[in-house]
Amino acid sequence: MRWSQYFIPTLKETPAEAEILSHKLLLRAGLVRKLTGGLYTFLPVGLRVLRKIENIIREEMNRAGAVEVLMPALQPPEIWIQSGRYETARDVLYKAKDRSNKEWVLSPTAEEVITTLAAGEINSYRQMPVNFYQVSVKFRDEIRPRFGLMRAKEFIMKDAYSFDASDEGAMASYRKMYDAYTRIFNRCGLRNFPVEADTGVIGGNHSHEFMVPAETGENDVVYCEACGYAANIEKATSGLPKTAPREIGAAVEKFATPGVVTIEALSKAPYSVPANRQVKTLVYIADSQPLIILIRGDDQLNETKLLAKTGAVAARPATVEEIIPLLGAKPGSLGAVVNVPANVKVIADERLRGANDMTTGANEDGFHLKNVSLERDVKVADWFDLRTVTKGEPCAKCGQSLKIQRAIEV
Repeated sequence: MRWSQYFIPTLKETPAEAEILSHKLLLRAGLVRKLTGGLYTFLPVGLRVLRKIENIIREEMNRAGAVEVLMPALQPPEIWIQSGRYETARDVLYKAKDRSNKEWVLSPTAEEVITTLAAGEINSYRQMPVNFYQVSVKFRDEIRPRFGLMRAKEFIMKDAYSFDASDEGAMASYRKMYDAYTRIFNRCGLRNFPVEADTGVIGGNHSHEFMVPAETGENDVVYCEACGYAANIEKATSGLPKTAPREIGAAVEKFATPGVVTIEALSKAPYSVPANRQVKTLVYIADSQPLIILIRGDDQLNETKLLAKTGAVAARPATVEEIIPLLGAKPGSLGAVVNVPANVKVIADERLRGANDMTTGANEDGFHLKNVSLERDVKVADWFDLRTVTKGEPCAKCGQSLKIQRAIEV
């Protein structure tokens, strides 16, 4: 076809809404056009590029033994209710009603549909292994669509689902997909690296995300150049030692701290309690039940780890109105030594195990407790790795310094 017959509406100027380079080039080169926030039309050149990418994906999926299907984007809510994700995924689900006032879900993914299909069609282990994949339009109610095609309300996704008769078979299928993804990204010329990731609400024992390093990415990847360890920040661990123990001495003592409601304030004179000798007490509502979480004062809670370790489907910080009747004080004066209801579970970060001579809230506004020994004075039900890893910490595998890189999950 001649250029004069083709449609390539290039732009001399960059549209104001384009924030990152890839978005600017997509618009200026005439590959896509924005309809409204999070919705884009693929123009002829952009569609050609898209089809080439899809062809690479199909070739590698077929090479790995997967079979292509096409599942409906419009799905009944009953299968989402059955999986439990109708509520847990409600923030991103598009829902619609037909003329009979029946509700439907616009698919952001297809686990519910493919498991329904498999349950009805796979009747014997002899039919396994089988791996279904599709390349189809998905929908996600993004609260803030941005960066062009990177975070859109409607997008095209390749998703694959394998069914195996044994754990060994499942791992073999997993490895085939891992290798297929590696080949796909290499053929597309993407410098990428796989990282350990949280399995999320789907569950399972293994999960990897393929990341492309980019400062415009929305993911933080923790990695070690020395040994090759790499993990999403939500999954990453480090080799930091536990809090240095001190000799267990005096009994717990309450002292006045009027107006002190932050870790930083308590670390300053006249109190001068270092953040690493403070116990931060957080109250969360996990699956509708209150939960007390203890981490060191200089650490930050990793909410993804919290869900993974506790098995909770959903968790959120408790409100002040929920905390006061529970513990008798406002945030900033909370602790787990006294006045903790018997039916409220207390969990703590592993870094606090064995810690003593610590300072924490007294569950009384304007007061704290010192000389606290976690194992002597607090009834901790479970110890978990709950903290977020930071740059420069030692690698848990080799001891070298960890680095953190922004990346795009592909």
